[in-house]
Amino acid sequence: MIERTSPVRRLSENKRWIYILPIVVFIYVICYIDRTNISFALPHLKTDMNLTGAQQGLASGIFFWGYLLLQIPGGYMAERWSARRWIAILMVLWSLAAMAQGLTHSIGQLLLARFLLGVAEGGVQPALMATIRAWFPFAERSRAFAIFKLYTPIAAIVAAPFSGVILTYFDWRWMFLIQGGAPLVIGLAAWLAVVRDTPAKARWLSQNEREYIERSRLEEGEPLVHHGTFKAAFTSRIVWRFALIYTMTQMGLLGLTLWLPSVLKKAFHTDLKVGLVAVLPQIAAGIAIILVGRSADRRGRHVAHMAVVLGAAAMILVGASFISADQKWLVLGAMILGTAASIAWYGPFWATVTKLTPVAAAGAGLGLINGVGNLGSFFGPYIGGWLSDISGGGYALTQAFFGAVFAIAALLVLTLRKPLRAATTHETADPAAPPLLPMAMDKKDFQ
Repeated sequence: MIERTSPVRRLSENKRWIYILPIVVFIYVICYIDRTNISFALPHLKTDMNLTGAQQGLASGIFFWGYLLLQIPGGYMAERWSARRWIAILMVLWSLAAMAQGLTHSIGQLLLARFLLGVAEGGVQPALMATIRAWFPFAERSRAFAIFKLYTPIAAIVAAPFSGVILTYFDWRWMFLIQGGAPLVIGLAAWLAVVRDTPAKARWLSQNEREYIERSRLEEGEPLVHHGTFKAAFTSRIVWRFALIYTMTQMGLLGLTLWLPSVLKKAFHTDLKVGLVAVLPQIAAGIAIILVGRSADRRGRHVAHMAVVLGAAAMILVGASFISADQKWLVLGAMILGTAASIAWYGPFWATVTKLTPVAAAGAGLGLINGVGNLGSFFGPYIGGWLSDISGGGYALTQAFFGAVFAIAALLVLTLRKPLRAATTHETADPAAPPLLPMAMDKKDFQ
């Protein structure tokens, strides 16, 4: 009887995995779709609003400038006030901005709606990350952040058919209204019903699980409550190192983004075939994210996991520069492996961030890393386009460059080995360098 009931008991004491993470993933899938669905609307906007190519690019890119504004305040508010209430407010604001895109009649109105959408969404990810940190000890965070990152392949798989169906039966205005409004109502209701700022406030959580979470975090040397400051985030060297690594990885992702549509189209010729094969890299990415996150939690060696994955992404991207569209199965294989490697580092990376970021920089530091890192997504297309132009319209030089970017990220990751080893053994890596002290240290150590 004990053997049969033990899985039930384990399930009852691991509710955070089936309560918190699915809602977090669902919310950010909506967020990601609302951010990227303009790519499906642009051909229609070009006709209806007579948009030039530059205006279309601005409408897509202005989101990221708004996105930067609440990154640092978003993490700060989640730590100092309430992640639950803060995210609920932002969800309402981003829903209104997303739906407002469907009511625009000029380029000025569209740009304003896109900018406000970026502002509202900018504070969401740091707050969600703060929520994950509050609910999962460091020994589980690589898996937790890996599951969170599933929003990327899920959104990539769902967005195209979801948008396509709406555009087939309605128009681009209804696409913005439906995708901005209806799913968010479900997400907001689920978020408010289930998620609490800390395990201690969740009535659905068993006493055993609550005690396990709190005891584990304390045993790992991490305080249960963080009270960070903006100054600590901006003056922490380790935070800026993480931001640089994240910027490199986001730029590297552009190597795949720029290469995928054009080369797959040349290799497989029809839109239908391209649509079918383009799903395979996303499926591979989802599997790789989970496997790497799980391995990092079980074996430790977070830095080694990140370095190996990023190094593999670098080699695949550089190698892909020598593949022609005629070698379609090599193209597809490179896309599958490259896409998987380019984002599988995510779980151990953010687990390491939450371990090494100083207590005083906790919330604002998450926002700074994510905000600065996303600048790579903004500048990457311009660099990639420039490299494509000077190479006569090909993508070989672009691929080689972004492969080199991943290689740099892998080398930077190796510099985290010593401070992470010190943090996980409750030792100080370098007494003369306070910004490198782990979260295990008390706030007064940073003053």
